[in-house]
Amino acid sequence: MNSTDPFSGVRHQVDAELALALAHSTERDQHASWYREFGSTLEEYTRQHLDSRPGFFVLAGLDHLTEEQARGFTVAVSRLTGDLLPQDGHGALLRDVRDRGVKLGEGATGRYSDSRQGGSLHTDAAHRPGRLPDVFALFCHRQARSGGALVTVHVSDLLELLADHPEELAALRLPVHFDTRDDAPGFPLTVRRPVLEFSGGRERVYYLRDYIEIGHGHPGIPPLSKDQIKALDLLDELLDRRDLQTHARLAPGEMIFIDNRSIVHGRTPFEDDGPAGGGRLLLRTWIGLPQQQPAGTAR
Repeated sequence: MNSTDPFSGVRHQVDAELALALAHSTERDQHASWYREFGSTLEEYTRQHLDSRPGFFVLAGLDHLTEEQARGFTVAVSRLTGDLLPQDGHGALLRDVRDRGVKLGEGATGRYSDSRQGGSLHTDAAHRPGRLPDVFALFCHRQARSGGALVTVHVSDLLELLADHPEELAALRLPVHFDTRDDAPGFPLTVRRPVLEFSGGRERVYYLRDYIEIGHGHPGIPPLSKDQIKALDLLDELLDRRDLQTHARLAPGEMIFIDNRSIVHGRTPFEDDGPAGGGRLLLRTWIGLPQQQPAGTAR
């Protein structure tokens, strides 16, 4: 995507009164016509923008929402899109993406979303056991003073280039161990899955190189093979190619939905002025899309 504004054509304005209604919506509102109609609109955006290129869309015009209202809106709209999935061992459905003064992989639980680092392009939840999000959403409530632009690469572009490297492509389809970034008692240290997988009639990608390397550093976990390291190095080279990347900076009051099945993403490093203004704050949800029933299945 070569547009100077990658969100052009996929940015959709939300009526201010509708946004407030969604921010304060209750279970009773799920039966209201306006609520169902917006759900149908989101289904159309998903079909139009996520199930094909570019793999993301943006809701805009939400900068009038307070932080509390933004939280309510983010949860309500995510629920209209699909099933909200927990983001940690405590079942949190909404996570603050902010600088918590740690680095990626630091300590037992240091996450990308807790740092101000850039690079390390990845998919969300590749390290989590169980059902993985098909989509994730980010509501930008406060943006950083500088940096923090979203970086995306589409899996179809990667596969087109990997076709010329069949050995590396085959290695990327072998399972690897992702560190789960969770030290809760009884929680597994790693989860096994491939980087690339043909699943549900489409190619799906799971990736965060740092978590793979940490996972394979645990006692009892075999080290990555030379072929796997070569394949991961090639994938990182492709992800670092500027001609394959889309860069865009969310503005306060914009909410992006990203296809976690086909988009590898990251950000540029960011800087903030300090705690006085609260610092960069994005609100994140993980969403499982409704499962399509096979033809002839009883409803």
